[in-house]
Amino acid sequence: SLSATPHTMPSSTTENARSARVPGTRAALIWGSIAAVLVTVATIGVFLVAPEDADQGVIQRIFYFHVAIALVSLVAFGVACVAGILFLRTRNPRWDDLGEASIRIGLLFSVLVVITGSIWAKASWGTWWVWSDPRLVTYMIVVLIYAAYFVLRSSAEDDRRMRYSAIYAIAGFASVPLSFYSVRVANSFVHPVVFTRGGANMPNSMLVWFLISLAAMLALFIALLQVELLGRRAERSLRRLALMLEAS
Repeated sequence: SLSATPHTMPSSTTENARSARVPGTRAALIWGSIAAVLVTVATIGVFLVAPEDADQGVIQRIFYFHVAIALVSLVAFGVACVAGILFLRTRNPRWDDLGEASIRIGLLFSVLVVITGSIWAKASWGTWWVWSDPRLVTYMIVVLIYAAYFVLRSSAEDDRRMRYSAIYAIAGFASVPLSFYSVRVANSFVHPVVFTRGGANMPNSMLVWFLISLAAMLALFIALLQVELLGRRAERSLRRLALMLEAS
């Protein structure tokens, strides 16, 4: 019962409460610090060090973050796909947590991609959006597919929700290669091909800052993922602790 005072709490309950401490706090702090440093360095380098594009001028600097965020959003959806496969194999809820958190962050990055891309397109080509551009359309399809993921999760409960979500994350990832390669098989004035088999179509002085920006966005994704997972672990730990106190 709950009649026991804090001074007379059974030792087993106290030990269980200690063991309920949330793991992952240190990892979240480390990745948060790495992301903060890299984002700061990338921002300074992109706007103050990287050379200005001769054709587009200062607005081209948005490219470093726009493309990096787009690539990391696809990485996030890939992580969710792998998490879905691992959940179906193990039925471990932690893989469901990883999959949902990855898609949530991937959608956040996708919104940033659309915003930065629209600003860049308007300034450079005089249009916010071009429906005839295959890259834009296929990327928007990817965003809508993963937005529907959360509609699916809300329509089921417990084990079915996790199982359906895993299957959907795996199936939804089929749209990612379509979006990635669409720009390479169609002529697009809004999305010219920057990276080819022969290398990057940019000088090394620009490439190095793009790679730093890409590393910064990857670190930011991992940091946000750690925070998301930390919150889920904390929620489960509190739930277990409440059950222990009720049983004591």
